[in-house]
Amino acid sequence: MIYTANTKKESRTLIKKLKLNTVPEIFVDKYQFDKIQSFFMNNKADLYVIRHANKINSHYEYVKNYEEYIQVMNKFSTHIIVAVSINAYKNKVLLGAIQIDGETIRICATMNEKLDHRTMYNGDAEFNFKTDIFDKKLNDIPQIDFLLQYIQKHNLYGLTIEFTIYDRPVGCNNEKILINELRNY
Repeated sequence: MIYTANTKKESRTLIKKLKLNTVPEIFVDKYQFDKIQSFFMNNKADLYVIRHANKINSHYEYVKNYEEYIQVMNKFSTHIIVAVSINAYKNKVLLGAIQIDGETIRICATMNEKLDHRTMYNGDAEFNFKTDIFDKKLNDIPQIDFLLQYIQKHNLYGLTIEFTIYDRPVGCNNEKILINELRNY
């Protein structure tokens, strides 16, 4: 099956439709104070991320609570995403992006807990290559079998999948993998 996800909102809709594990988040108008405050109260975490809902690779801010959100809200356009940060969960094993198209695999991934999905592309990711599914160097990537089985189980071929794998269950579905984004670009 071919899926389409060309925007963050389409990605989030597809993640929910496929019942993939992700972080708690809401798409809201930045002035919906009651809804935002309720999100913070109902999704306790050490760290949250605020980002524009309609801009790709745009500014984002980490906050620890609703009061810190109020301090940064004016840095954002009207439509925002408020989410529990993937960094709120400890013990990342692997963070990255992968695409499987036929027998071709493109992967950029890191075990460095200080990197995120934006900064891993700057050359610091330990694994950044294009190969085929039979390449033995894939065995050097921690949890690669788990990741490939997850992709097969959910038929996520042809998409770029931003993921984070932990050593314990996390997220909305309480699984060891979070799907941060699905995209066709």
